Amino acid sequence: MRTLSSIIPKPPARPERNAHGKPGNTVFHWILLCTLTAIFAICLNSCQRTGPTEAKPHWFKHYKHYHEKDYVAYIEKQVNNDSDSSLAARMTRNFYRSRNFHPLWTKKGLQENLTDSLIACLSDAYTSHGIPSAYFETESLQNAIRDLMEQNVPDNDSLYIHLYRIERLLTDDFLRYARALHFGATDPKAVHGSKWYYEVATPDSAFYLKSLENITTFRSYLSQLSPDRADYQVLQKELERLSSLTDTTLNTIPDFRARKNERNSNIPTLNTRLRQLGYASDSTSTTLSDKVLENINSFRRRNGIPESDSLDTETIGMLNRPIQYYKDAIAANMERLRWRRTHSKSDDTLYIAVNIPDYTLQVVQCDSVVMRNRICCGKTQNPTNVPSRHRNGLITPYKAETPLLFSMIRTITLNPEWNIPYDIIKNEYYPKLVRSNTSVVNRERLYIRDSRNGNYVVPDSINWSRVRQSNIPYRLHQTSGRHNALGIYKFVFSNSESVYLHDTNNKGAFRRRRRALSHGCVRVQHPDSVAEWAYRVNGFDTNYIEQLHIITGSDPTTEKGEEFVKQLHEKDSIYYERLSNRDRQFYRKLRPTSVALRKPIPLFIEYYTCFVGEDGTVHYREDIYYKDANILYLLNHPNRKNS
Repeated sequence: MRTLSSIIPKPPARPERNAHGKPGNTVFHWILLCTLTAIFAICLNSCQRTGPTEAKPHWFKHYKHYHEKDYVAYIEKQVNNDSDSSLAARMTRNFYRSRNFHPLWTKKGLQENLTDSLIACLSDAYTSHGIPSAYFETESLQNAIRDLMEQNVPDNDSLYIHLYRIERLLTDDFLRYARALHFGATDPKAVHGSKWYYEVATPDSAFYLKSLENITTFRSYLSQLSPDRADYQVLQKELERLSSLTDTTLNTIPDFRARKNERNSNIPTLNTRLRQLGYASDSTSTTLSDKVLENINSFRRRNGIPESDSLDTETIGMLNRPIQYYKDAIAANMERLRWRRTHSKSDDTLYIAVNIPDYTLQVVQCDSVVMRNRICCGKTQNPTNVPSRHRNGLITPYKAETPLLFSMIRTITLNPEWNIPYDIIKNEYYPKLVRSNTSVVNRERLYIRDSRNGNYVVPDSINWSRVRQSNIPYRLHQTSGRHNALGIYKFVFSNSESVYLHDTNNKGAFRRRRRALSHGCVRVQHPDSVAEWAYRVNGFDTNYIEQLHIITGSDPTTEKGEEFVKQLHEKDSIYYERLSNRDRQFYRKLRPTSVALRKPIPLFIEYYTCFVGEDGTVHYREDIYYKDANILYLLNHPNRKNS
């Protein structure tokens, strides 16, 4: 029997000390690891003593070379020679050391019932959680077991090699499944690249310790690990329902058009398809009746298509999508729900959430959506014919995509100026300035500063044709007002990409269905309503709120408001008098005002192409940034070594 001292790591030779002369983190981590290892050994030795053991399978008696003592010695050698430095591998080695290197799955050749039960559990992972069998390489595992059972393994030392391979595949797959359910099967940073800014939790020693403690009761243990969320469970049920369907069982609708109350011989086929997709329908009807239209429009709502009293080609095309489209969307978004972000929406009683594929912003308070706005987000690009965006099987993000992040809105800027980013100056404004300097400045109400000293520059003094586009020494700023690209409101939050929520002077863009139009910021359809809500939850009194409305252009409604207008005029006069004669030519009567929020508003910018709507049904949206494909690729091409 191995002692605990033989598996506990040795202490550091010279303990590190901090600035106060006390032991530093090295000693603390060593003590913690020793404690965990001791608990680990006690618990798992207990499991080893009490766990049930199946009889040796009748077919294993063929292997005359097998001796348990020799097999245990082989496991000990393999475990001690394993150089994998990942946390999962280190904890697995401790697991087998605590068992005195006795096997679990291949005890007496093979624990058939236990093994079959885990393989069945892994095989069910797609129907239950959208995790494909390729993630576990179950086919390779089953082939290895089949070779063993059919006596295709030489009865010599290679038998131990084969048994140990099965042993480790089963243990590793159990841990992979546990980790996938509790932390996600993929790395969100790999999926979203440089546009992912959320912090996520990852498995620690305690997680692997608890998992290995429960390895023999894996079914009940695994059932506790998936997200305890209502939307996750709805997606589970929908995936289970869709799993019974294949494209061969679905009726394809011929392409046709019809208006309300019009008869058409293809409508029964349409009704059958609707029913197969989960929409109640009158399969005997040959008329585009109110009932049929109601079901079609229900499908449209759940798929982001405008409702109509007729049937068009686009709707039929979306109805005819292969069933795998829905399964893939659900699988990708269940994975998103499994990513354990260190700050989640459940941590807050009020917040703002932006879902990029749905082009919406929701204001949530006490678990209720109190406001919904349309949004415009960062531009997209179809990567199909862009080789540079394909790397190692994944699609890299487009530069203008809106980043995904959690932050806190701490300031609302009224009447913001737009400090035009250098890339936009170089790529968009420079050609226009070369053609017509003054007209661009006047039309867009810009002013110019010299980036070398910050001084204002008279536009006519610049000969843009002599300025190198690769090294522009000027910065452009758009003055405050309704002409400004940021509109009247800017919601400021900390982030490394200098993006924000803001108003816009292009209100017509919100009438579009596809609104990936910006350089990365999020444009909000009704920012005044969002600002008003923020004022209220911050406890601003009515007088202060009226002053803020006056600053954004509203007329005063009270005597105090009129007095405030007078004060503004007086302050502006003082400001003007203090300007130098040179700077007065750049004087701007309307200037930005910053409103500090005493109670910052949590902000979540997210990406869900499939989600549960307020009606409790599953909704689907276009994968505008091409991220679902990345998730599906990683699920089907796991890197076992780095798991």
